Amino acid sequence: MEKKNDFIDNIKKMFSRKDPDKKKDKVHGATAKDKYHNTVARFKKAGSPLRVSFFTAYDTIWNVVLFLLLAFTLLGIFLFSIGLGYFAALVSDEDVLAEEEILTDLTEMTESTTVTFGSGEELGTLRSDLIRETVDYDDISENVTNALISTEDEHFYEHNGVVPKAFLRASLQQVAGGEESSGGSTITQQLVKNQMLTNDPTFDRKAAELLLAFRVENIMSKEEIMEAYLNAVSFGRNANGQNIAGIESAAQGVFGKPAAELNIAESAFLAGLPQNPYAYTPFNQDGSMKEEELLAAGKNRQEFVLSRMLTEGAITQEEYDQALSFDIYENMASSVVVPNQNYPFLTDEVERRGVEIIKYILAEEEGISREDVDSTPLINQEYTQKANEAMRNEGYQIETTIDKTIYDTMQETKDNSFSYYGERSSLDALNATEGEEETMLDHEVGMVLKDNATGKILGFVGGRDYEESEINHATQTERQAGSTMKPLSTYAPAIDQGLIVPDTVLLDKEFNFNGYEPKNYSTEEYGLVSAKHALSNSYNLSTLRLWSEVQNHNPGQYLEQMNLNVSDELLSTTSLPLGTNDVSVVENVDAFSVFGNEGEMTESYMIESITNPSGEVIYEQQQDPTRVFKDSTSFLMADMLKESFVTGSVYHIKDYYESVQGVYDWSAKTGTSEQFVDSWMIGFNPKVTLGIWMGYDRNIPQVYSTDAEQYYHLYNWRNMAQALTNVAPEQLGAYEEFQQPSSVREEEFCALTMELEDDCSSSMDRAITGLIAEDTQFSDKSSLSDPAIQSRMGAAIDSSLSNSDLRGRVTRTYDDRYTVGGRSSSSSSSSSSSSDDDDDDDDD
Repeated sequence: MEKKNDFIDNIKKMFSRKDPDKKKDKVHGATAKDKYHNTVARFKKAGSPLRVSFFTAYDTIWNVVLFLLLAFTLLGIFLFSIGLGYFAALVSDEDVLAEEEILTDLTEMTESTTVTFGSGEELGTLRSDLIRETVDYDDISENVTNALISTEDEHFYEHNGVVPKAFLRASLQQVAGGEESSGGSTITQQLVKNQMLTNDPTFDRKAAELLLAFRVENIMSKEEIMEAYLNAVSFGRNANGQNIAGIESAAQGVFGKPAAELNIAESAFLAGLPQNPYAYTPFNQDGSMKEEELLAAGKNRQEFVLSRMLTEGAITQEEYDQALSFDIYENMASSVVVPNQNYPFLTDEVERRGVEIIKYILAEEEGISREDVDSTPLINQEYTQKANEAMRNEGYQIETTIDKTIYDTMQETKDNSFSYYGERSSLDALNATEGEEETMLDHEVGMVLKDNATGKILGFVGGRDYEESEINHATQTERQAGSTMKPLSTYAPAIDQGLIVPDTVLLDKEFNFNGYEPKNYSTEEYGLVSAKHALSNSYNLSTLRLWSEVQNHNPGQYLEQMNLNVSDELLSTTSLPLGTNDVSVVENVDAFSVFGNEGEMTESYMIESITNPSGEVIYEQQQDPTRVFKDSTSFLMADMLKESFVTGSVYHIKDYYESVQGVYDWSAKTGTSEQFVDSWMIGFNPKVTLGIWMGYDRNIPQVYSTDAEQYYHLYNWRNMAQALTNVAPEQLGAYEEFQQPSSVREEEFCALTMELEDDCSSSMDRAITGLIAEDTQFSDKSSLSDPAIQSRMGAAIDSSLSNSDLRGRVTRTYDDRYTVGGRSSSSSSSSSSSSDDDDDDDDD
């Protein structure tokens, strides 16, 4: 039995409208006459000819329609197959990305690095070609998402990443030879295009876009897609004229508020910007508002967005009317606070220090050690460049040590309460060359405030005016240290080695050492003086004589531990204590902070931590204090340098010192370099160290005669200290005092011969009572010719030194003098209003 083919039969039925099982409807008859009669009979039975014609035409047309339908269906299947094959061919070379790669590409985007003060306030974002700050979906106003969906993708929550008509339209355009695809892309497609593809207007790119859009919809939720899109898309310029991307930067940069607080009118305006950001943005490149006729484009776009929101039911008619009447331009930000605008010196310093930190992190991630970076210039350059790019675009969070109140107070005080010598011509520089072009230079200043124990830089002054000079005079310029080197190179090492105590007698007398004939600042000689008196009044001659002995006890070890890079050549010179070496303000402050921190060195720093965009802390400052001096040394040095305020080189601001006694326990040292090119004052207490430098950006004397000196560095230091104690007394060390350690005691001894009282000969010296350290080197001396005495008095640099120079009147302080060396040993108290040397010296 033959098997029945239902499919063929059904096709036959569809086209014939007959049952194949039925007998064929033939005209019967044996003869022509019979057939004719049968035919007539059938016509009569069928009815009118019109009816017959209708059904005949109907059958014919129906068969034609069915045929065409089948033909077009087959053609469609054929064309679809070709298109599908073409699409497959286009995407065949596309890499199949893992989910993690897709998520990374869509959600990790260039983001501006943000900086915070140590006191918690936001400093802002670092300079970048594009300002972007990412934000979570929950921190975006619902008004924004409603506006965007209504305008760009009304079926956002319904489709799977692609609207089919978009693909068909792109296909037809490609077939027709169109140069670019039309709009209508979904938000998902736009996100993929912006973050993963180029803007190449080819069908290859469009095909990849569609394929990736499908994948993204399977990987990410709608909220995640929306969040990524709003963080990625461009919004034109902010009120500073900077390029911005991301809804948070747009909200802050255009309306001065976070994205979570945008109202309907503002949201509609921002949602309209991505279509043509630079046509619709209200701001010019310089941050100024566009002219009225140019603003109309952005306003019209906003109104279109509002109308779409109303049509889609995202807002009510009342909300629509209110949004239309909202004065959008009156409510825009006039400027955006960015650190390089309001805090240029601070921004530059954070960037510089941040790059130095991050370059080592990036190198270590690639298996390159810090030592290799430091020792290989090309590697250093490579990772410095990488770190610089990362600093601006990787969205780090940098926490600084800077206290905003302190920093702002320092800038305000510098601008409003400081005195300056005025402008100087570059031709006045000591190193000016013949024929060089003249420029006028402002009198400059640099200051640093450091917390002694932690090392935190709480504030600084980089210079007078960033627009005039971008040089950071607090951290980046190195100038001759002047007499601030005396306690660091000579007196502190001498005490630490047990060679002297504050009351030890020194000789202040001129000498000639191989043609080197230094003088005191006042050009006078002061004979026998205590170490405390010599240091607080910054005498040159007595200091250099003591230095000639200290040189034998490896003073370089102390300077190295304080990060003062003094060469072996300078260490061997006679003049080093007068400050022939170069230091920056922050280096000098670091060194003096050792005396305020019980002899320990904590290196200053400005960056507390760096966090990457995922919240991982990739850097955190770790302090490792270095013991430089004994606690007894630091205490005795602080004690000696208090005298600077009373009768020494800082007595010009003695009234300030007396007014804060009992509250702030200040000690200080001043310094000037050769020909008064540089002037210094470093003050410290148990809590902080505050240092100031003043001078010019060239080696120009600040004054050409000591009579013209106005002691601006002293008065400016005082003004700054007063201002800071008013706003941050606790951080400045209020009511903290130097605590005398158990290693320091009061003792009776002979200060010229350095003998304890029991060994002291009245023919050579006279016993006094003073502070000593427990490891001070006292020994019995038989005469003033003892090598220990002679060395301390400078025998190594003064061949004419004699014992007669060591007899006479000793100035312990201006109010306390006594006689030694076989003459009357009775003490005398004579009041002296002030020192003839009323400031510290220069070096030659």
